[in-house]
Amino acid sequence: MDNKTPALKKNMAALAACVCAMAAPAMAQTAVAPGQAEVDQVFREVLANPGSVALRTKYSTLLVKAGNYEGGIAALEALLLTPDAPANIRLELAVLYYRLGSYAMSETYLRGALADPRLDARQKDDAQALLRDVVKRNKQSHLSGMVMLGVRSQSNPAGASESATVLYQGLSVPRSPQFAPIADSDVHVWALLDHVYDLEKQNEASITTTLMGFANHFSSVGSYSNQAGYSKPFDLTVVAGSTGLRFKPAPQTHQGWTLRPHLIFGGATANGNTYFTTGGWGLNTEYRMSERLTYGGTYENSRLTYPARDDIFNAPLLGGSRQALRLTATLETAPNRFLLTELGYIDHDGNVSYYSFRSPELRLSYIFSYASPFSAEALPWATTVTGSVLGREFRNPDPAVSLATTRQDTEWRVGLINVAPLSRDMAVQLQLEYTKTNSNISNYSLTNTSGTLGVIWKY
Repeated sequence: MDNKTPALKKNMAALAACVCAMAAPAMAQTAVAPGQAEVDQVFREVLANPGSVALRTKYSTLLVKAGNYEGGIAALEALLLTPDAPANIRLELAVLYYRLGSYAMSETYLRGALADPRLDARQKDDAQALLRDVVKRNKQSHLSGMVMLGVRSQSNPAGASESATVLYQGLSVPRSPQFAPIADSDVHVWALLDHVYDLEKQNEASITTTLMGFANHFSSVGSYSNQAGYSKPFDLTVVAGSTGLRFKPAPQTHQGWTLRPHLIFGGATANGNTYFTTGGWGLNTEYRMSERLTYGGTYENSRLTYPARDDIFNAPLLGGSRQALRLTATLETAPNRFLLTELGYIDHDGNVSYYSFRSPELRLSYIFSYASPFSAEALPWATTVTGSVLGREFRNPDPAVSLATTRQDTEWRVGLINVAPLSRDMAVQLQLEYTKTNSNISNYSLTNTSGTLGVIWKY
């Protein structure tokens, strides 16, 4: 059960990225990024006819499509000097400054755009929505988050082996029908809360706190039981969080570099009784190399504790110390299209050697937003397509299974998350996922297919 918790956090992070892509107004660009030759040609046309608003607008749009936001900002700001500048120029500038994280400048241009009577109704709606978000971000204390209520169906939620025979103390025995894969469905709710407290320092230091909560109930679970031999999936409640200081260590020379040392904490219950608790520390770093490319990394060192339970064999032995390293790269391949690459590694030093393992992981995600297929006036949809492969190599054989074979797993996952907004604060989310685990020990070879439909409220 413990291996499902990190997956849950990763799915939530991908979903949060989808919602952010869905909610933020952006310039209407869906074309492929232009080549440098095209940008240079339009620049020459601007030089030949510097008074043309149309040419300057075209040039700034090409720069933004090419990922040169700062160049696009400069070109748009030059347009403000002309008496017949379009009404939406300040709105476009506000969006670009928002994407660069300059929320004070974004707010200035938004208020200027809303003061222009030429702005049409749709543009005013976009400006007002973005202004509400910017005002929150400019406050010294900023609270944001989201809540989702969902219904999920799974073909094998308990992670039962798909093999008809399993190993027990080195012997191949028939798997009990009680422990065969059984489909089930559950209702669940999860919430994500982020708080930022700006310390108003020159290095943009702030105290950042993140809190996540999850709870579900399976339809097959009529009453909680702690008896040995329990084979149904567990109703879980999970709380996890972190708090730390985020700052820019070299704001003059490396403006895009941030560090965040932090404390981590969390715990879970299974069927109403304590499942595990965890605590530790970590260090996160992020470097924005360009307008399109961002690198990041997180190291965490924690300790997990599992209390004794009748329904989980050798539960206290599952605990131990854990080191986790995750490296990420985010590339904006085109406007409103992002490719995320994640490399992860976990070293779990268990209380006993046969529960200790190393686990490398590669995960790719592609996030893109597009116009609603039902209405040109509706907010854009966002879709995330993911694929990952994860290995688990245990250190020694488990004597309860086999003294001759040390367990090795390879887990493959593919998934899709689609977010369709109902308004700027609410959306419908559909998630599909397929998991296939191959193991050299039949006890741990399994497949699971899941589908989730939920409603998201962003605040």
